[in-house]
Amino acid sequence: MATESLPTHYYVADFETTVYDGQAATQVWAAAIVEMYTEEVQLTKSIESFMAYVFFLSDIMTSHLVIYFHNLKFDGSFILYYLLSQEKYKQALMPDGKTWKRFNKMLDNEYSYVISDKGQWYKLTIKYKGRRIEFRDSAKLVPFSVATIGESFGTKHRKLSMAYEGYREPNGYISPEEEEYIKNDVLVVKEALEIMYNEGNTRLTIGSCCLAQFKAIYSKESYDRLFPNVYKIPLQKSVYKYDSVGTFIMKSYHGAWCYLAKGKERKRYSNGCTYDVNSLYPYVMHSASGFDYPIGKPVFWTGNFIPTEAMQEHRYYFVWFRSRFYLKPGKLPTIQIKFNPLYNGKEWLETSDVRLKDHYYRQYIDVNGVKREAIPEFIMTQWDWKLLHEHYNLEDTVIYGGCYFISQSGLFDAYIDHYKEIKMHNKGAKRTEAKLFSNNLYGKMAASPDSSYRVAHINEEQVLRYDSVEANDKIPGYIPIGSAITSHARYYTITHAQKNYHGPDKPGFIYADTDSLHGDMPPEDWIDIETDPAEYGKWKCEAEWDEATFVMAKTYIEHVIRSDGKRVRPHYNVTAAGMPKECKTYLQRSLDGIKVAKREKQRMAKDVQKFINTPRTIDDFKPGLVIPGALKATNFPGGILLKARPHTVR
Repeated sequence: MATESLPTHYYVADFETTVYDGQAATQVWAAAIVEMYTEEVQLTKSIESFMAYVFFLSDIMTSHLVIYFHNLKFDGSFILYYLLSQEKYKQALMPDGKTWKRFNKMLDNEYSYVISDKGQWYKLTIKYKGRRIEFRDSAKLVPFSVATIGESFGTKHRKLSMAYEGYREPNGYISPEEEEYIKNDVLVVKEALEIMYNEGNTRLTIGSCCLAQFKAIYSKESYDRLFPNVYKIPLQKSVYKYDSVGTFIMKSYHGAWCYLAKGKERKRYSNGCTYDVNSLYPYVMHSASGFDYPIGKPVFWTGNFIPTEAMQEHRYYFVWFRSRFYLKPGKLPTIQIKFNPLYNGKEWLETSDVRLKDHYYRQYIDVNGVKREAIPEFIMTQWDWKLLHEHYNLEDTVIYGGCYFISQSGLFDAYIDHYKEIKMHNKGAKRTEAKLFSNNLYGKMAASPDSSYRVAHINEEQVLRYDSVEANDKIPGYIPIGSAITSHARYYTITHAQKNYHGPDKPGFIYADTDSLHGDMPPEDWIDIETDPAEYGKWKCEAEWDEATFVMAKTYIEHVIRSDGKRVRPHYNVTAAGMPKECKTYLQRSLDGIKVAKREKQRMAKDVQKFINTPRTIDDFKPGLVIPGALKATNFPGGILLKARPHTVR
């Protein structure tokens, strides 16, 4: 039988791995695997027995296999380590040692994998008797924790708890409680994947599924005409500094506005609230927002002006210029400059002058000792250009040129309206799936052709290490729209924040992150915040709090007393970038005074118990706070070791 005509069977699997003091290597001590649309979970007790069972399944089914792990980066490291350690298996590399063979060119017992140069794992494929055994990451398709999947999708099975640390070994005893925990994890993920598969969403990532659904609205000819590959449209590099339209416009692409108002850091605030925009990105993509989007191929210009044609209705322009800038009094900053050693790439800048210690300078000395003017260069969308003029005083501005497109509204309306209807009239799995499809399309529009990847080896310390290989052959998104979407979202959030900012020493706007505003004012004092519990583009009062502190971007605590307009049990909501979930839980319990129960003591480390049982206030939440029990990943002989270590707020 030709392998192309073989069926494919789909499974979900999960590993439990050794974590104990003094271990020299990490190993799989339990592995669960279940076929989708069944509930018969098979347990094995080592990586060797798991792999043997996988090959056995391929033999008895005479089929291809797709096996999902919910965090392939972790579980896949054990499979990859196993394959690299066995002489029988070879990496499916061409003679150059860095280019992967296509599957039909692979020999039996060869394997390949897709790991980005940023360390994102997508799949690992083994060729076995001409058949494909493919391990995939279910978190790329259903991007939630197992616990959240159970809650959001309303699955029959739910995440249980188990002590991770403690001496265990392969082929050892598995208690009934451990067996139930292990089986439950794969059953929860299996249910969510079945829901996705039932709707035909079988691609590798949720973004790919979104793009496929969006493309289905258009004929191929229409889609290619509206959204051509602008990276294949060449530019004269000697004139425009970039060799394609795509690389030129990519310089205008920036992420969300995440900003803590200067002078409001690390203070205690009271009687405030937090507003969220309902579906910010779907809203700005929809014609109801009033935003147009570029389509097709651009017209370029050079010279110190913006053409009249570019500023007409149904046109969208990107402007290339240089300028000094100085924040206007009372205005919030809107500019970040990344990949420039003169500026902090994470800071929203008040001035183009270069900071040295506590002083700012209009000039600087370069590495060759030459004095230079601090006049940075930009490529901006027309809406970022508008914000620039509204918020800054400009000096020495010179426009080099730019490009403009025909623009059109309503490009995404059919797609967004479809999922909006599902989201607003359903609960549980249907609503969660609709939210995924509403919120994950925009990112694909900004995808670059960068397909750089990693090739693995085991080093002298017997741990996995990787070499990066540069590549640029991925089909990109349509970056003019990708950049415009994020620009429109920033404009929407910033303009609403500005209306509610009254200075560093007065009540009002304090902090924003993408689609949220936080401020120490009661709901009735907020300006131009039109509320609705569900309507896209309107605001929802997610929380009212009686005390809060904001340490830095993505690091704050609010003591919530009302949620969605209803009184709730007062509790601390902890947000801290980079802080593991378990540490947030320990800190919340310490703040809320929820002490360790007797039943918890046997499975909880002593330092964690001490931390939880120590009373704290939000004033203790500051750089230097040490929280025990963070599970940190380390490459270790055998795979990845998750070891509890202290986490320090920095």
